[in-house]
Amino acid sequence: METNELIGILARDPGPVVPLNQILINAGCAAVLMAAILFFMMIGFRTDIGLAIQSGRFLFKFAITLALVLSSCAVLIRIGKPGVPLGGVAVFLLSPLALALVSAVAELWVMPADTWLVRAIGHNALNCLTLIPLLSAAPLACFLYGLRHGAPQNPGLAGLVAGLVSAGIAATFYASNCDDDSPLFVLLWYSVSIASVALCGYLAGRFMLRW
Repeated sequence: METNELIGILARDPGPVVPLNQILINAGCAAVLMAAILFFMMIGFRTDIGLAIQSGRFLFKFAITLALVLSSCAVLIRIGKPGVPLGGVAVFLLSPLALALVSAVAELWVMPADTWLVRAIGHNALNCLTLIPLLSAAPLACFLYGLRHGAPQNPGLAGLVAGLVSAGIAATFYASNCDDDSPLFVLLWYSVSIASVALCGYLAGRFMLRW
């Protein structure tokens, strides 16, 4: 097809063009809603939520998960646009890991050494490894659908970032049910769960976001 012919076809197309940012915002709203519905249908808040919110360890879990959501969202809105550099925004992806590491070191500092292993293993490792990926499935589908309206230069990387956003949303909901509040537990099991979702996003992105 000649270039002029292609330009003519595009010029005659009456369909409205929705900016990618708006599409991803809509995908994010749908992702949170779908994760919330599944969360409350399956598990809901922990039974002692009223007491838990008075604990710094409990609240700091949300600082970590929300840092993941915000930092990965900042990258997501850029990565779907070809030619738009990520710049220093990508560095913020390290912020949730940094928070988790600092809190874990603080836990090791203040707690007796003979409690470290127990706190790291916790009581809900299996739930963490299954529920976070499960709650991430619908959000990941939403973000991948949104990114298909863009043109990411690296489809796998774009899918990975979509997985991080999805896992962050899922982990935020799951944290309100999990009664393992130790930073050691969060650093170990939340990280494994989030990494598994990111890997799924990477693999899905390589096939779904190619152009």
